[in-house]
Amino acid sequence: MTWRSLLLAGAALTLAAILALPQAHSQQAAGPKPAANALGAEMRHIHIWVMDIARTKAFYRDKLGFRVTNETPTVVEFPGLWFGKWRGQGAIPTGGITIGIAAESVDAMYNELKKRGVDIPKPPAPMRNEFSFMFKDPDGYEIEVEGPK
Repeated sequence: MTWRSLLLAGAALTLAAILALPQAHSQQAAGPKPAANALGAEMRHIHIWVMDIARTKAFYRDKLGFRVTNETPTVVEFPGLWFGKWRGQGAIPTGGITIGIAAESVDAMYNELKKRGVDIPKPPAPMRNEFSFMFKDPDGYEIEVEGPK
């Protein structure tokens, strides 16, 4: 089983905690090391395939406001989330992945993203004890923003 098939096998991946990390993976060595599991391993990042690195970088940096931590011609990295240039043939399989973003104010983020031209089909709605809204990135990956109104 490949990493790609492992990523796509789950019902949904929520990356809110990973995206909120204050330091990039390359800077983690300087700070306290996260606790490893029983095998001595730790989760470092999620790698998602995209068609166009420049388009992905612009969307996540300029529209969503995330900081680029590293980039090459075929990879752009954000804290905990890496995007790599799709080298396969045909469309990228995108089902089964949801990128979760925790917002301080769902309404404020919704309004700002709309101003930045992000296509959001439905306004924030109640979800459990919070509010959320969803939209897709340029490659069709689902993004959910959740938090207090």
